[in-house]
Amino acid sequence: MKIIIVGIGKLGEYLAKSLVRDNNEVTLIDTDFTTSQDVINNEDVNYVCGNGLDSNVLLEAGVEDADLLISVTDKDEQNVMCSLLGKTMGVKHTIARIRTPEYSNSINILKEQLGLSMTINPELLTATQIARALSIPSALEATTFLKGRIQMISLKVKKGSSLVGSTIHSLSKKFNGIIVCAVERNGVTIIPKGNTKLQIGDKIHITGSTKNIHDFLDRANLISQKTKKVIICGGSDTSMYLAKILSEMGIGVKIIEINEERCKFLSEKLPKVLVINGDVSDQYVLHEEGIDNCDAFVTLTSIDEENIICSMFASMNNVPKIITKINHIQLDGVVEKASIDTVITPHKIANNLIVQYVRAMQNSEKSSCEAIYKFDDDIFEMLEFNVKKDFKGIGKKIRDMHIKDGILIVAIARGKSTIFPNGDDEIKEKDAIVVIDNKDSIRDINDILE
Repeated sequence: MKIIIVGIGKLGEYLAKSLVRDNNEVTLIDTDFTTSQDVINNEDVNYVCGNGLDSNVLLEAGVEDADLLISVTDKDEQNVMCSLLGKTMGVKHTIARIRTPEYSNSINILKEQLGLSMTINPELLTATQIARALSIPSALEATTFLKGRIQMISLKVKKGSSLVGSTIHSLSKKFNGIIVCAVERNGVTIIPKGNTKLQIGDKIHITGSTKNIHDFLDRANLISQKTKKVIICGGSDTSMYLAKILSEMGIGVKIIEINEERCKFLSEKLPKVLVINGDVSDQYVLHEEGIDNCDAFVTLTSIDEENIICSMFASMNNVPKIITKINHIQLDGVVEKASIDTVITPHKIANNLIVQYVRAMQNSEKSSCEAIYKFDDDIFEMLEFNVKKDFKGIGKKIRDMHIKDGILIVAIARGKSTIFPNGDDEIKEKDAIVVIDNKDSIRDINDILE
């Protein structure tokens, strides 16, 4: 596909790399590429220096023949206008980043009237993902697949846990409908075999129905105390979205923000939330506001280093659940050494959603990918497929399909039934399946076979 990306910020860079890896022809447009030499030099992308609202610049980028234009500059209005201009000049599909909270009520009208294929709000997506993780306190992350029919959670295997020393085979026998689909150990993610033993410090990814996941957590004594009190550091738009979601869930929320004017604004917008004017980098402020007895601590300031330091302080004070936002991927190693378990990166979340949309656009009569979810800094991915008649494994038992190493079928949706398969199950035409891959090698369902 021919794709134009307008705006080369963090999201634009990350998108370009992901879409090029998917063999798309990508052209970047921006007025300044001096901070983006890494993408220009090392990725197979085209680039045009100029304003995305200049029709001549769009023509130079090939807008008339493009399949998709994605506008992700830092100005919502420019993204909307650029998408509208691109649509007028012949591009087939458009995606605009619209992140201003005041525009959220108008999104559907904008999409309909301006012909936008999709709007993306990384801050709202981030808040939603954090809220999902807080709803299962013992999980580091929580994600749903197949329109919510199955769930995947991530857990850390801690000292004293009943999981230590268990094999994957013994867990699958003990807990019905549960699949341990990936294990991260010492920075390496593996697709485990039946004899793989879990060790202290492993990060494991488990899939199952919501009921099966809850039963597993309960019987494995992994149910944590329900989240009742949350402290949010920083009064960003993400904080505002998150506080609104959590307060509607009946959770007590406190936001600590250093800017007095921002505090007044948040207090007006969030009548059920306690907004404190204070410095989150001051340990006395954090103690005074209850870091010692909160259930969860979420750092959402605009400064990565401040988020990491505050999270480390929360860990020292034994806060049960700590979620840290970082924008710079280069800090991943620092975060790991700081023993911070749950890290959220907004542009990764937005990137995943856009890549899902692009792959869905590429679908034809073939059983190509419907959706993609990337985990652990893209070390592995989950993919959804609708099975069509071209799949070479139809009618065969999974054990006889010669599936490549590093690939695992974790769920099958058939009509109203959801199957967590073993070697005796078959895949049929019109099934929807979820596959895990740790080699970034799948573009079509037949790619799972040797």
